[in-house]
Amino acid sequence: MTAAEASLKLVEELPDRLVESVIQQLRRGLSPLVPNPGYQMRIKDFLQMKEIPQQELAAMLEVAYVAKRSRPTAELVWTGPATPVVPVRQTEQVIFDLIQCAETRITVMSFGIFHVPRLIEGLEAALSRAVDVRIVLGERESQTDWIVEQQTDQLGRNVATNATVYRWPADRRLRDTEGKSGLMHVKTIVADSQVAFLTSANLTEAAFELNMELGVLIRGGHLPGTIDRLLDSLLESGTLTPL
Repeated sequence: MTAAEASLKLVEELPDRLVESVIQQLRRGLSPLVPNPGYQMRIKDFLQMKEIPQQELAAMLEVAYVAKRSRPTAELVWTGPATPVVPVRQTEQVIFDLIQCAETRITVMSFGIFHVPRLIEGLEAALSRAVDVRIVLGERESQTDWIVEQQTDQLGRNVATNATVYRWPADRRLRDTEGKSGLMHVKTIVADSQVAFLTSANLTEAAFELNMELGVLIRGGHLPGTIDRLLDSLLESGTLTPL
């Protein structure tokens, strides 16, 4: 096994926080120490495998760590009755965490936004950090004006004024042979084109507290950025329009 291969193997076996600690200690010229004896033995084996200066080992571990972190990952987010198959994870918390971690842009698409004050507070905090907040609302054609007004009221004055809010206008919607229109039924949150949450849940109190909801949290890879580019395309074509 080469030193590069050993570096990749070590970063796969150790928790991220320990990898970061080992890299920092090696950069300072220290013999890395971690609290877990099993992990400590693995680090010792790694250091003794090759006659390589610590600074070079630190650099190799850092490259391997960056490679690991850049790989796309996907995990299920289940909100509902407890099950041994998938652990319960609150949809609201996942969304709130995404909003909190956003540095440049947060994209929100939801058919409904009602009674979610914690998320509105998160969006207000994001706006205060100069994050670009884009929100796409959905509504049924028969209730368009009332639903849009209700949802913008739910966003609050700060978010409704300083975020950019969009809709799918009735005159631009797809229709069936009987004239029935389609809905903006997407439920997704994207942070910085790096992390995307695709979910069955609308941003509502019932979705967060009562319903069965299932989603997929995607980190890294091209999919989060593709969702943002999809929205960009819909805006450029005029399919979605600002309120």
